[in-house]
Amino acid sequence: MPHVRPVVLDTSVVLPATLSPRGYRRRFWVLLAFGALAARSNLARLEAEALRREASAAGSESGGLPVDALAAQTDARYRRLNELLPPGCPDDWRLVGSRPLLEEYVRKLREAGPKLDQALRPNGIEVVRRQIESVCADMTEDFDPTKIPRYTADRNDDPIVHTALLADATWLIADDRKHISTDPHGITEYELPGSERRVSAVTFSRFLEHLTDIDLDHVDPGLLAAAFGPLT
Repeated sequence: MPHVRPVVLDTSVVLPATLSPRGYRRRFWVLLAFGALAARSNLARLEAEALRREASAAGSESGGLPVDALAAQTDARYRRLNELLPPGCPDDWRLVGSRPLLEEYVRKLREAGPKLDQALRPNGIEVVRRQIESVCADMTEDFDPTKIPRYTADRNDDPIVHTALLADATWLIADDRKHISTDPHGITEYELPGSERRVSAVTFSRFLEHLTDIDLDHVDPGLLAAAFGPLT
């Protein structure tokens, strides 16, 4: 199992990352898309190998399996983006979501999206939702937001923290200094009651101080098309 670094992003980071074509949040979003492709490429390859072993054990041919084509397409997208990113660009950052968190993203897109992008229309919100789902490399187990512990002063923000704890995230990145990244010294710690799981919440600017294995200045913010666009 390859080493990965799961992260959870608050809406205060996701909205500018998806709606603005520039900026460091968008550049990190491209890096997360790279991680999602790496995860899917690895999973598709393992599934294809497992099916080939099953077919071999049954004495049948495994050629032409749909999963082989999916693995080839996913790998092609990964290799295409890898060629466009800086040499040695890490592919182990993984965006993790949850059903309640994705619903919160969509709610915020409808509420605040047009203020960030005046050209955003209802059909555009659906496009952004699909983009977020594509960049999410993994999802936590489902949960009822009304039945989780209270972590913050705003009950609407508790599912974000809970998602990060369930994901065993390396970081929870949130520019919400009022309710999530509240420590004035930079790191706010949360823990899942009854367990040893903890997560550190930081603002995006503070997170950049810890992002030492890649210079985001060298990441083209326009590379999302290379990640998910059609293969030629």
